[in-house]
Parts: sequence; C-alpha cells; structure tokens
Amino acid sequence: MSHLTIEAMEQALDQLKPAEQWRILDRLLFLLKQNGSRQRQPQDLFGIWKDGFPKDFDIDKELYEIRHAWEAEWESLEA
Repeated sequence: MSHLTIEAMEQALDQLKPAEQWRILDRLLFLLKQNGSRQRQPQDLFGIWKDGFPKDFDIDKELYEIRHAWEAEWESLEA
C-alpha cells in the first residue's frame, strides 16, 4: 500500500461520523486478530534455544553474578 493511499484513507476517515469510525476500527481489529492467529503458531522453547548457548554455559554462575553485581557498586558508595 502506498503512502498516498494511506493519506487518502486518513482524509476519508476524518469525514466519517464517530459511529462509522468505530465500525471501521472494529473491523480492523477483527482482521488483525485473524491474521495474527494464522501467522504465529506457538513454538517449543526448548527447540528454539537448544543450540543457543555453549555446552559449558553455567546458568547458576551467571545468575549469581547478575544478582550480586550491585553489591560491589554499593560498597564503593559507602567508602
């Protein structure tokens, strides 16, 4: 759809009564819901992330570092 077409649609919408604008909005939402459900199917997260990390990745170590990184900053502020 070209930019000119969108501008023409916006001008036409400006000329409609509020009830007509709501009707169009309702139709657009219906179409978006239909298209969205057809395009995106749920995927198994294990399959998606299976090869996303190195085999020696230690999740517990990483989480510990994330959770305790602020402590070093806090100690430097107290001094």
